[in-house]
Amino acid sequence: MKRISACILVLGLLAAAAGAAEPADPPPLAPFSIGGSLSYWMGEDLDNFDLDGAFGASLIAQYRLHRLLAVEGRISGFAAGETQDIFIPAQGWYDTETTIIGMPFEAGLVAFLPLGDTFSLYGGPGLGYYFFDGEFRSEQGPWNLTYDMDLDSAGGWYAILGARLQLARNIALFAEGKYTWVETSWDPGAATLGIPDGLPVPEWKQDLDFSGLALGGGLIFTF
Repeated sequence: MKRISACILVLGLLAAAAGAAEPADPPPLAPFSIGGSLSYWMGEDLDNFDLDGAFGASLIAQYRLHRLLAVEGRISGFAAGETQDIFIPAQGWYDTETTIIGMPFEAGLVAFLPLGDTFSLYGGPGLGYYFFDGEFRSEQGPWNLTYDMDLDSAGGWYAILGARLQLARNIALFAEGKYTWVETSWDPGAATLGIPDGLPVPEWKQDLDFSGLALGGGLIFTF
């Protein structure tokens, strides 16, 4: 009888030890995610610049409203440049450089379509406000001129489509395409047009269309 009780006690201890050895379920992830990406923006009027576009980086924050739906915010910075040598008769060669900077602030909705345990597609629309600035510089020997182009800021909207691959429980790799619709304008001053001080400056506003596709990819982390 004592042997039977001892066996039962040993079996109970073994069962308790086995239960304690089983890993506990991990705590659920928070609905908040943050990530970063690098991208190349091929805007309509950006094809006049070197490399036919602008390179940039983005900071992305998402908040899951549902397993298949999230709201997101994006802050980005893009830059494009063009260098050119211009010859003017009786004056010689001038080295010129034009730089355009864009800073989009965007917010939108993202819907997810899971295609397995680790792979999903996503997409959605969004709105944004886009800050632009530019600079033109011309040099000839010791002489140089720098002009602030002062581009207008503007509102716009975008649509995004991408794919996400879960590398670990809270880390995912993504690649996406984002088409943005936005236009700005530039109103050059008297110095740019070569008009002496005191004379009226004619209206010569130029519209610039930066609408176009941006291709990018990066990592996103869920807390």
